[in-house]
Amino acid sequence: MIEIRIHPKIFENHPTFRRGIVIAGNLDNQGHSPELEDRLNRAIGLAAEKPIDLKTDPLATAWNEAHRQFGSNPNKFPPAHCALLKRVQKPGARMPFINKVVAIMNINSIEARTPVGGDDVIRAGGHLELRYADGSETFAPLGNPESIEHPAPGEVIYVVSESKEVMCRRWNWRNGHPTRITEATRIIVMNIDGLGENSETRAVATRDRVARTIENYCRAEVSTTVLTPEQPVYAFEA
Repeated sequence: MIEIRIHPKIFENHPTFRRGIVIAGNLDNQGHSPELEDRLNRAIGLAAEKPIDLKTDPLATAWNEAHRQFGSNPNKFPPAHCALLKRVQKPGARMPFINKVVAIMNINSIEARTPVGGDDVIRAGGHLELRYADGSETFAPLGNPESIEHPAPGEVIYVVSESKEVMCRRWNWRNGHPTRITEATRIIVMNIDGLGENSETRAVATRDRVARTIENYCRAEVSTTVLTPEQPVYAFEA
C-alpha cells in the first residue's frame, strides 16, 4: 500500500495550495516518441515567441512568495517550473528528449506554467509526504547521487517517511536521484501543483491533460485524485 500525504501545516500556511495526483501503472516508458518530441519542441518554440515576465506573472510570483515564506530564496533556488520557463523562453532554446514521461512533465510544466513532477513508486515505496523538514532527512541530488545533503529545518520537502529519503527539496526546486523516472520505471506518482487564484481548477485541468497523455503514449493504467485541506491523504495499491 502506498500512501500520499500533505501535512496539515502546509495547507494552514498555504490555503490555496492543491496537488493534483496522477498514478500510472503498467507503464511503458521505453523508446523514443517523435510525436512527444515534436510537442516538446512546439511548447518550447511558443514559450520563446510569447515570453512571460517571471517577476510579475501571478503564477510565478505566488510560488516565489511561498518559497520565501519557508526561508528559501527563489532567485537562488527557483521553483523548477520557473527555472524551466526561464530556460526555454530564450530564442533557439532546445531540450533533450530523456524519456516519454519526462517529456510529458516538461511539456505540461511549460504550457501550464505550473510545477509538474513525478517519482518512481517502486524505488520510493511506503508513505510519501509533503511536509516541513526537521533537518535529519537525506537528499541525493539528481545526477549526483554520491553527494548527500540535508535539508534545512523548516524547508518544505517531499519525502519517503520510513527512510527519510527526500524526493524533492524546497517543495519543487530539485528532484532526488534514487526515485528518478527512467525507461525502466513501471509505476509512477506524478504531482501537479496549483497555488494562488483558481489553483484547484488549474491543477485538475493540467492533471487530466497529463493523465490522458500518459495513457496515450505510455499505454498506462491511470487513476487520478486531488489533495486538498479536506482530503490531504490518498492511498492505493502499487
